[in-house]
Amino acid sequence: MKNFKLIIPILVLALLGYLVFSVVTKIQFKNAIEKKLETIPNFSFITLDKKVFTNSDLKLNTPTVFIYFNSDCDFCQYEAQSISEHSTYFKNVQLLFVSTEDILTIKNFAISYDLLNQSNISFLQDNTDTFSNRFDANSIPFLLVYNKDQVLVKKYKGQLKPTAIMKLLEN
Repeated sequence: MKNFKLIIPILVLALLGYLVFSVVTKIQFKNAIEKKLETIPNFSFITLDKKVFTNSDLKLNTPTVFIYFNSDCDFCQYEAQSISEHSTYFKNVQLLFVSTEDILTIKNFAISYDLLNQSNISFLQDNTDTFSNRFDANSIPFLLVYNKDQVLVKKYKGQLKPTAIMKLLEN
């Protein structure tokens, strides 16, 4: 009975220690990702033409918006429709739509919202499923708004109106 009274507090302390360790580790991981996102991290995705698209393909001195999406997502569809309707807002902004879906699905999505042949919009396939980890995207749509100096202005989970995106880039 004495051993039993001693074991329970030890188990409770061990469990508490494990929980504290888990929380601290998760916070440190999140902080490291936030630090990496302060500027556009290195990436490599595939264009609809099956060419590699990396940081070196970004337009210099141009705001960049990453939009992580899935063609079946209603909010992603609304986001694309809204951007299409306000495409003039984005004439000096580089929009990068990124998805893990196959290239044909991504291309059909781009066509359906009349976004395919716009010079400032690229549709990219994340064929290695790295965007979610590297950019800390745990929802769709997920947007990262970077200013012309490639410094993070806003990380946003969910749909964001074009006017809100442009307001972020005005500062």
